[in-house]
Amino acid sequence: MKTQNNQAFETQSSAQSPSAPSVLLVEDNLRVSDELALVLESGGYSTRCAYDGEHMRSLLSVYTPNVVMLDLNLPSEDGISLCKWLRGVYPNIGIVMLTARVMGSDRAEGYQAGADVYLTKPTRPEEILAVVRNLLRRNDKSDSIQISEPMCWSLHLKSMYLTSPESDVLSLTPKETVALKTLAQSLSHCTYDDLIDKLGGETSKSSFDKVRLEVLISRLRTKLFNFKEKAFEIKTIHGTGYRLTRALVVRER
Repeated sequence: MKTQNNQAFETQSSAQSPSAPSVLLVEDNLRVSDELALVLESGGYSTRCAYDGEHMRSLLSVYTPNVVMLDLNLPSEDGISLCKWLRGVYPNIGIVMLTARVMGSDRAEGYQAGADVYLTKPTRPEEILAVVRNLLRRNDKSDSIQISEPMCWSLHLKSMYLTSPESDVLSLTPKETVALKTLAQSLSHCTYDDLIDKLGGETSKSSFDKVRLEVLISRLRTKLFNFKEKAFEIKTIHGTGYRLTRALVVRER
């Protein structure tokens, strides 16, 4: 399903107008995603579709939507976890949680995670359009205005540097860039073996071992300590690996 659906999701997102207010749908059911996209496009909204959290983050690395519509039940990483991440990294984005769960406790969890609106399926098309329209109005956005870049930590892959929310810039080596990208794209923490595999590249695993990994992480920590904002850290998960203390947006440029 993933190979065929990936192509369908990408094709669907390529025909949208860049000037229209934008909505990112995160829904792993292709039929539901198609139906929602048709509703939103009929309302004049540019729509892109992602099938899971990793795909969502990939799209967010190249554009920033006005509204994200999240399904709660997603593969690998659920909507609650993604909602918390989105609210922390993109505080001005409107977040709509769309799910079949009707329990009051589920609704409360959605709002606590940072959702602006919690809708239960099935939802009438006019209700979906009204919710998006109200979120755009709340944020004082118009058809010609895009949400500004989020105040967050960003990793720029092509340029190989890290920027803080205060726009401080830290230059990185190629391996430091790969290490941070791998950590940023991990759902919770990244194991030693995962990092060693990524950092070893085309060479044999023995050429980049745990000792070299620890040296690299130590060097990165020293660089990060010199930032004015010292809240961005690489934490050790003893006996397992590492994790980041803050969300890190990965950008291609």
